[in-house]
Amino acid sequence: MKIGELSRRTGVSVRMLRYYEGQGLLAPVRTEAGYRDYGPAEEETVRRIKLLGAAGMTLDTIQQLLPC
Repeated sequence: MKIGELSRRTGVSVRMLRYYEGQGLLAPVRTEAGYRDYGPAEEETVRRIKLLGAAGMTLDTIQQLLPC
């Protein structure tokens, strides 16, 4: 799915999704045309980031916990 669809499904802005990618929290594959292509795993990752953020964790802490 494209970034706009992921944004709609998760309630996270496109800008924030790009920020997460820049911070290394998301790593979408790219199509031949250069578009980000997100799958179910990335959608779940965004939901985990939201949950951990709502619990008061910083992005640095979230980045350490995501692989667990």
